[in-house]
Amino acid sequence: MILAILGVRGCRMLGDADGGESVVADAYTVFWTMDRWLSAVAVGHKPLPVLFGGPHLSEPSFRRAGVKVGDAIFPVAVSNRRVHVVARMRVREMILLGQEDGPTLIDQRFPQFRGWRFLAPTCTDEVVIGMEGTAPRPDLALPTEILERLTFRSQRGERSLRHVKDGELTSAIGLQGIYRLTDASAADLAALVDSTPPGALPRIPRPSNRSERRHAAPEDVALF
Repeated sequence: MILAILGVRGCRMLGDADGGESVVADAYTVFWTMDRWLSAVAVGHKPLPVLFGGPHLSEPSFRRAGVKVGDAIFPVAVSNRRVHVVARMRVREMILLGQEDGPTLIDQRFPQFRGWRFLAPTCTDEVVIGMEGTAPRPDLALPTEILERLTFRSQRGERSLRHVKDGELTSAIGLQGIYRLTDASAADLAALVDSTPPGALPRIPRPSNRSERRHAAPEDVALF
């Protein structure tokens, strides 16, 4: 059962007083495991069109994280202690559902997103339809200076990404979930996505430790 549909008219946008171009209100990261990252790149050079949310850490809720129509979302992943930004998508529409099995939901009600069903492996109650998406990339590692100043913000204030040492990430726990970026960090990630030519590296750098393939908690661990 569809509970609500939030469309682009509900977007909270910022513009200048002279009626200039509006900009995205907020930007967020969402953590992807290595398996999800591999699957996204394997789709081919296609813009990221959709994301899915639910009650588990493996598929967290965008609505509960505060994501709204018009916001930008950056999937991020980690390999060999390097943080990579995978893609960017701006939210066009958020569809809130009664909780359903993700793959079944896609097959029966959103067949246009079958190629992205790996993004909804478990209980799903949000479909986040995007616009202005970029193709998932294997090669956008954050430079040391961007990683070291990566900062998130919430109602409680700002926090830097934890577990950064000598330009490397020693633990991905501070990235797991969905987090709102400061304006400066959002600009850093956007500039990286926009300025780096595609195809610099053909493959995702394989983790040196097999345990690095999975950073998220088991799917049966509920957040709410």
